[in-house]
Amino acid sequence: MQRVMIIGAAGLLGQYLTAKAVERGLDVTGTFRSTRPEQKEVPLVHLDLTDPYAVETAIARASPDVVFLPSALTNVDECETHPQQAWAVNAEGTFNVASACKSVGARLFYISTDYVFNGEKGEKYYEFDTPDPVSVYGQTKLEGERLTLDANRRNIVARVSVLYGWNRVSGKTNFVTWVINELRRGSEVKLFGDQSVTPTYVPNAADVMLTMAEMNGTGLYHVAGPNCMNRYEMGLRIAEEFGLNVSLCKRVRTEDVALPAKRGRVTCLDINRVQAEFNITMTSFAAGLADMKATE
Repeated sequence: MQRVMIIGAAGLLGQYLTAKAVERGLDVTGTFRSTRPEQKEVPLVHLDLTDPYAVETAIARASPDVVFLPSALTNVDECETHPQQAWAVNAEGTFNVASACKSVGARLFYISTDYVFNGEKGEKYYEFDTPDPVSVYGQTKLEGERLTLDANRRNIVARVSVLYGWNRVSGKTNFVTWVINELRRGSEVKLFGDQSVTPTYVPNAADVMLTMAEMNGTGLYHVAGPNCMNRYEMGLRIAEEFGLNVSLCKRVRTEDVALPAKRGRVTCLDINRVQAEFNITMTSFAAGLADMKATE
């Protein structure tokens, strides 16, 4: 794996994949759609995933060994209210990338989500558990997984859950940075006490994904943090780590907040497979927050 292409280099995961691939001495090409990241040493291509000709041309020119696809329409409620756009980007866009990869003999590394599960199991999900998405976002991402795995048996799918970390490229927040910003402003944050996830530290996830690609992993993996916790518990930990006012964290129930998209109650991911096969350790929520505090 000498040449990698990162589709969505300005996104939270994309920016860390790009930086860590450069650190590893790989030949990296990045793409962006609206936000152009300042990646001095990385050639950048403007790319619209929904344009099959543009996708084919960009991938043929870069001639990569592996294409990472973290780019997606990830706003769960926006996907629910704009389903056509969600299908165009998350499913048809993935089809375009998978087809182009097949043409040039590249492997596709697709980033998926815990939201492919309905959250009713009540405990962590394994890779072999049956997906049953309850939102348009989850449905479109599951279709992306199928398209990726059908296109080439050497392709790889990594499901993540609530990615967090400093966004060095744009002002777009993630759950953790949103909570920090609100608490620093002295604003109350309403946090679900009945929705559990496995928060995933982005720098760690990016490193692990590059290792998986280098070690020729194939198929489906869960690449998430080890801690299954609800959003309210996460808020308390964030407030404590950053020395902020814990009492501004308010526990609410999902049914008390009107949101367009339904969320699963427990969409935590089991990560035993990825840790055992690649001999890696996923970063705990406590360690991820401590690292954020040290690197702000």
